[in-house]
Amino acid sequence: MAENKKDAGGTHTTSIGPSIVIKGKLKSDEDLIVKGRIDAEITSSKALLIENTGVIKANVKVKSVRISGVVVGNISAGEKVEIAPDGRVVGDLTAPRIVINDGAAFRGRIDMFDEGKTASAAPSAQSQGKTNSGAAAEPAPPTTTRSPL
Repeated sequence: MAENKKDAGGTHTTSIGPSIVIKGKLKSDEDLIVKGRIDAEITSSKALLIENTGVIKANVKVKSVRISGVVVGNISAGEKVEIAPDGRVVGDLTAPRIVINDGAAFRGRIDMFDEGKTASAAPSAQSQGKTNSGAAAEPAPPTTTRSPL
């Protein structure tokens, strides 16, 4: 069931229930809560919350996102990306603030940037597999070889 609510602050929130499947493109100017499945590119000027029953298989471009479910696709956020302990993401993350909680699973690239700088000038890190922090994996120490005397 898709449900539209207005909270005490006057902002709208739309909830996409667990039995809903959306395919195509989804554009929103209000907060979204996903409990169902979306096979659609998502664009929103507001926040996106993916509950633990939510599954998104597409690219996402939003103001901020918190993932407790599954996302397969690239995520771009103007403010923050957070992967909760029960969240799973396969795809690249682009945002000025990225939080990967202990227990979360992530596979892809991370590109963090300051709002005053361009994304291409920012350093990027690559992280694969299950991770316990937002930091990129440390590189392996250099190996040394000895030549026989």
